[in-house]
Amino acid sequence: MVFFAAITASAQELSQQVRVVNVCVPVRVFAGDQFVDNLTLRDFAVFEAGEPQVIEAVYLVKGARLERKETPTAFEPETSRSFYLFFSMYEYDPQIRRALEYLFEKVIQPGDNLFVITPRKEYHMKKGAESEVPLVRLVDGLTKKIRKDIIAGDAAYRSVLADLRRLAGAGGITGQMTDAAEMDEEEQMSLTGEGTIEEFAMKYRSDVDRLEQLRTIDEEKFLEFARSLKKTEGQKNVFYFYQREFVPIPNASWLSKYEQNFTVQALMADLAGMLNRRSSFDVGRLRKAFADSTINVHFLYLTKNPAEIPLSQIAERSDIISTFETLVAATGGSSFRSANLEYLMEKAATTSENYYLLYYSPKDKSQDGRFREIRVEIKTGRFRLFHKAGYIAD
Repeated sequence: MVFFAAITASAQELSQQVRVVNVCVPVRVFAGDQFVDNLTLRDFAVFEAGEPQVIEAVYLVKGARLERKETPTAFEPETSRSFYLFFSMYEYDPQIRRALEYLFEKVIQPGDNLFVITPRKEYHMKKGAESEVPLVRLVDGLTKKIRKDIIAGDAAYRSVLADLRRLAGAGGITGQMTDAAEMDEEEQMSLTGEGTIEEFAMKYRSDVDRLEQLRTIDEEKFLEFARSLKKTEGQKNVFYFYQREFVPIPNASWLSKYEQNFTVQALMADLAGMLNRRSSFDVGRLRKAFADSTINVHFLYLTKNPAEIPLSQIAERSDIISTFETLVAATGGSSFRSANLEYLMEKAATTSENYYLLYYSPKDKSQDGRFREIRVEIKTGRFRLFHKAGYIAD
């Protein structure tokens, strides 16, 4: 926290008045799934806090290349690109290799920055590496690192998940564990200790709590990441691969036999809340930080289901999904779902490739630290627009 001493109101106002603020708004415009590349300055309208603003320059950027500009000055914006690949995964997927092949063959260009963040480490590919090192070696090396980190980084998570599978099998999920299915009820219950339903319910709830703690996203580190990129020039794309979370749930009809038991009632209430839990994040703070840093967040939801657990027994972390959907909307990014990781990489890369850069000097130039909402419109026609939600006037 910074404190300023003995500053007069008039001096502060003067300081605010002489500052020149240029706001940059990357905008992606689509007609259906097709990027629209024939718009001009006259086609756009920008509003800040509901007030119309005067657009001073418009640039069309394709890939990392400045394609067209409309500006009275010789100023050319920074069009370099940085890609941040987050792998929030508890189980390695062989499709990661194919996704990386697509990235290096179709997307990465000389001068691009690439950062890969796994459950354990962060890797940075130096500029020019794609031209110095054979493609096969680059993909092989990065794939091995990601695989190793996923397997080692979430070992504790998978251990708890295996324990829950065992408990759920003992609690009535048929076809999941042959040994448990062949036992009678008393033998199944003994898997949890002395064989009481109370022990079963308490052990199950304890494991679910441990599972959630292990999958928690550190909000402060996520905020720090966004703020650290504010001064990074050029296009900043975050590809966040999130693997579908699931929790083996005991058969409801089996639990219903104990519906008068207080401990089982509490367990069933917890299970019912898994699908619709409220967000534990300060979504408003995250939204403002990511929009202010001009980052494009692409939430890539890997929907592949575990073969050994039926779909009806899967619970999703809806709070995490809703949080990332908010970040996508606030940053002008995209959200895709698929069981095919290569497809997710392709969709995110294609969506982020082309965009317009709009520049304006806001009518309100005061640096009051408030978040200013931005809205961009196309004056004629029906299009889908994606852009950041605003910026912090500091």
